[in-house]
Amino acid sequence: MTSSDSDRRPPPGGLVWFDEPAPPRRTEQLSRERIVRAAMDLADQEASGEFTMRALATGLGVRSPMALYRYVGSKNGLLDLMADQVYGQFAVARGEGWREALRTMGRTGWDAVRRHPWFARLAFSRPPLGPNALDLYEAALTELDPLGLDAAIRSRCVDTVLGQVFSSGLALLEERTMRARTGLSTDDDLEQAAAPYMERIAAAGKHPHFVRWATDPQRHAPGPQPFDQTLE
Repeated sequence: MTSSDSDRRPPPGGLVWFDEPAPPRRTEQLSRERIVRAAMDLADQEASGEFTMRALATGLGVRSPMALYRYVGSKNGLLDLMADQVYGQFAVARGEGWREALRTMGRTGWDAVRRHPWFARLAFSRPPLGPNALDLYEAALTELDPLGLDAAIRSRCVDTVLGQVFSSGLALLEERTMRARTGLSTDDDLEQAAAPYMERIAAAGKHPHFVRWATDPQRHAPGPQPFDQTLE
């Protein structure tokens, strides 16, 4: 073993993009692509988006999670790969002006987050350094270039839209987790469970505006969601 080999350390934070060796040759049972796809499916099925490497290994038909690490480096490496797959579902309109570019990015991003709510947590915890994430930022920043803004301002414009997407997605994830934990899967379930408490609040008379809002039948009427309205 050479001194450079002995000094080799895993990439900081398990980032798969930092000096990770290429995965071994795919087999009939395992490949990096298959592992990432299976992990995304597993995360989609869990309300909290959480999963264990052992559960993933079992689903893929292998006995030990260690077999998976040869392809993804670590659990964090796998999360990086999963997140970048979702970044690949964002789109930026090209050649239609900066407003349409950011609007398209926000709308397609919101669609992607609704398909994969767990991604919102990763967007805040894993750096966007994968190829799809870099392509997304490059496309968005390019469409802002004609405005003549400096790099920091252009970056803030992009981050403002993405921040709204990620924050809304994180709220969606937390609500989904709460509903699974409490068994209150629908708004009707929640309102029925809260009815006795709401009756006490109404009787106390201290929060009339809240009571009026909470009992308004139009509160859940179909229509544009607040996130969608911010993109108009």
